[in-house]
Amino acid sequence: MANDIISNGRLHENTVVQRARNDRSKRAPDIAAIESRNWLLHRHYTRHEYSACKLLIEQELTKSNGHEYANYLKGLIFRKEGKIQDSLDCFQTAYNVNSTNIDNVKQIAKSLLIMGSHKRAIDAYMEAEKISVLPDWEIYHGLGEAYVKSNQSQEGRKHFKRSTELTKNELPNIDLARLYLSDDMIPEARNAYTTTLNGNPQSIDAATELGLLYLRIGDTQRAFQQFGAALAHSPNCVKAILPMAYVMQNHREYDVALSKYKIAAQTIPESSILWNNIGMCLYAKQKYVAAISSLKRAHYLSPMSCIPSCNLGIVFLTTGQPASAAIYLCAAVSAEPKNSMPYLLLGSFYPKRITYRQNTVIYSALVR
Repeated sequence: MANDIISNGRLHENTVVQRARNDRSKRAPDIAAIESRNWLLHRHYTRHEYSACKLLIEQELTKSNGHEYANYLKGLIFRKEGKIQDSLDCFQTAYNVNSTNIDNVKQIAKSLLIMGSHKRAIDAYMEAEKISVLPDWEIYHGLGEAYVKSNQSQEGRKHFKRSTELTKNELPNIDLARLYLSDDMIPEARNAYTTTLNGNPQSIDAATELGLLYLRIGDTQRAFQQFGAALAHSPNCVKAILPMAYVMQNHREYDVALSKYKIAAQTIPESSILWNNIGMCLYAKQKYVAAISSLKRAHYLSPMSCIPSCNLGIVFLTTGQPASAAIYLCAAVSAEPKNSMPYLLLGSFYPKRITYRQNTVIYSALVR
């Protein structure tokens, strides 16, 4: 005792060092946690470095097949690549590892919804609602989508409304407005779009679709304002450029409309509607050769569309080419037999060149 303790009651320094070494040698070995590299997986995913993320995911799954986060991210990447069934399998694996995680259930439901299994998606969202501690707007939004795609509009509307009460996100309000539009409930749809813009003034989709709604009811001025608001936030937004140029075209501002169409052509060069409108602008400016070229391109991009064929017939009639006009007008009739315009145009020049019986057949089809 005297050898180990000095006068003030402390152990000798050599004894302390020796005991510390013994304690360190007896400490349990460090074991790396299964999900210790989740931060690195998250960083690669959020940076859209999907190749590096998938490589790291495979390394983690090799160590432990029960890696919840690795399977979850793998499912998200598969979905972005269009491999919906593979993504569903990954989310199911993550759910088997941790069935209390609501995100796993929501992703399973979303994959089922994309695959068209609406009834199973509804059941999955219902399960997510049961295990959710707090009301989740994404669950009610997903339920609304599933019910709408199952032709249960009333249930879909109810869940969209519930979702809008829980979040300021624009998605539920926009989907609710689209549902109102499909049911011809114009005032309700307008209110839903307005509510979206009040909470999200920079929402391009809401501004553009509200502009289209105003255009549908004939309020051109307000429609133009909404398209301008959308373009103020995104100057190359094609969804706003095309209808704005259409309004200008209707007001005979053909050069301004063509300048807008030129911007849109850089993004959607294979749009039949775009080239049809360009062709009619050129036709109004009496540039018939360029108009025919643009309209033929529109007809090539959408051969079963009635409008480009009908417009080609109009241009060929104007330039004195009735045979070419007849070809495209007959194509327009074949595309839309119930559309009256091709019959009217055919009847305008056919009586001089066909028998009375054939002309009667044309107008009788119009009467039906």
